[in-house]
Amino acid sequence: MFVHETKVKVRYAETDQMGVVHHGNYALYYEIARTECFEACSGITYESMEAGGVMLPLLELQSKFLKPALYNQVLTVKCIVKELPTVRLNVEYEIYNEKDELINIGKTVLVFVDKHTRRPCHPPQNFMDGVKQHFIL
Repeated sequence: MFVHETKVKVRYAETDQMGVVHHGNYALYYEIARTECFEACSGITYESMEAGGVMLPLLELQSKFLKPALYNQVLTVKCIVKELPTVRLNVEYEIYNEKDELINIGKTVLVFVDKHTRRPCHPPQNFMDGVKQHFIL
């Protein structure tokens, strides 16, 4: 299992008139945290993986709202990868406010896809070499 935390500050443009984060922005928070988690876990970037011919589009997105996130709060987005990726990469999320209260939980499923054929494929070997060190095999 691999867990990575990312801090995200809520910007005014992400909120409604009550200062509450609009639900659509949670997907953005997941992506920001997932990108940092991806690099921390594997040692490679999305950019380098795509340059190598493999893309990672989103297949599923789930989000459950427990408490509101508010303007100017610094949120902690925790990414949790519980299993080694295959053709799919499952990532779970927990978002905490500044009081360390759990305010959101979510999940995404991404699929490794060959950039040229647009068909599912296995993760690149250099990605898996980096990821495997965080899992007991």
